[in-house]
Amino acid sequence: MKYESEKIISELIQQIEYQLDYLENKVLPLETLDLEWRPSEYRWNIYEVVEHLIRFGEFYIPKMKHILAYPKTLKKSGGYKSGIFSEVVLKRIKPLDGVIVNKAKSSPKNNPFLRQLNRSVILEYIEQQKQLMKLLKSSTSIDLSKNHIPTIITSYLRLNFGDSLRLLIYHEERHFIQIDNLVHKRFD
Repeated sequence: MKYESEKIISELIQQIEYQLDYLENKVLPLETLDLEWRPSEYRWNIYEVVEHLIRFGEFYIPKMKHILAYPKTLKKSGGYKSGIFSEVVLKRIKPLDGVIVNKAKSSPKNNPFLRQLNRSVILEYIEQQKQLMKLLKSSTSIDLSKNHIPTIITSYLRLNFGDSLRLLIYHEERHFIQIDNLVHKRFD
């Protein structure tokens, strides 16, 4: 599928702006007990969800910074072309009308369950999101189709830069639904 690069970047920036606003206005003011609360024994709490997102950012952000510093191809006019496989993966990851349709288990290396975490994890994630916002704004100068990044699942599978950005932010969108559900269940 072909997309208009600027439109995709703009949509992703809007999602990050929403996430930052949500964290600063809805999550940070919560008490520690609310942030540590889990709906059942084996479900993540808010700290763990945010730590999981940090791990994804720690994988993708350095690779994105590298591509922006040393792009294979600069931006051409027009949009970017998404890969066929990428479209299938992205449709499975992106929530549909605020609902996570396809549930997925986290790999053991990206599962923060029962780690000793505190409020600093949220502040670290906010800083990471600000870095990602800068990367998104800088990405308008490169060809989103011709620069590729390995996935967190396997280095053998590489997605183009545009699809990698979408993957990262759609993944975050899923987990913000999870955080919002935790907040609402805690106070219902």
